[in-house]
Amino acid sequence: MKRIEIIIKVMSIAFFIVLWHFLVVLKVIPLAIPSPVDVAKVYTSTFFVEHILGAILSSLEHVVVGFGLALMVAVPLGMFMGWFKPIEFTISPIVELFRPIPPIAWVAFALITFRNYLHVSAFIIFVGAFFPILTNTVHGFRTVSIEYIEVARSFGASKKDLLTKIALPHALPDILTGVKVGLGVGWMCVIAAEMFGAPGLGWIIIQMEYIHNLEAVMAFMFVVGALGFCMEQGLKFLEAKVLRWQRGLVRG
Repeated sequence: MKRIEIIIKVMSIAFFIVLWHFLVVLKVIPLAIPSPVDVAKVYTSTFFVEHILGAILSSLEHVVVGFGLALMVAVPLGMFMGWFKPIEFTISPIVELFRPIPPIAWVAFALITFRNYLHVSAFIIFVGAFFPILTNTVHGFRTVSIEYIEVARSFGASKKDLLTKIALPHALPDILTGVKVGLGVGWMCVIAAEMFGAPGLGWIIIQMEYIHNLEAVMAFMFVVGALGFCMEQGLKFLEAKVLRWQRGLVRG
């Protein structure tokens, strides 16, 4: 089944590239969009070869710092908010006040507040990744079945056991869902943050836009997409390993 899925995915990408090529060649799209051949030529250019590795490493550094901080703060906070109602009642209004603010709206604040672009990018990624992780973690701990708790108490489970051995395993699928969503949002945020001057893929894309090099813009955009895809697949692999016990329940 996995082999069939891979073949279908590869065929869908190939179909998209062929369709894109013919739409450009036949001038069906009334826009100055380059063909796949023109975009592919960028990957062999001297500029791409000289700059791609450094740009990728810079962007990944920003993601590691920002997303790592979001993970370290959001998971414990979400755990306590979902498990202890007084904490949720106290912190929830503050969270709901800031949650609707788009991460990109924090760029001006970050540029004025922080002294270097690493801190700026990390902060924007932190904001983007923090709320999905927090929300899903809270939901995971809040929805623990009371029957599980009562059964565990009847066997003499302590409050610590209820939290770590009952609530945490129950909340783990929701936490991992929040991690996947948070990483996706964080990866989009790093590109947006880098467009304002931080070194990385976003900065190169905006520089190529300034000189109207659409082929290079699209080439680096596809690099961004490919890296995001690899991150998502890595998290899915981790999720499958961590949640092996779920296969018989919900995965077949």
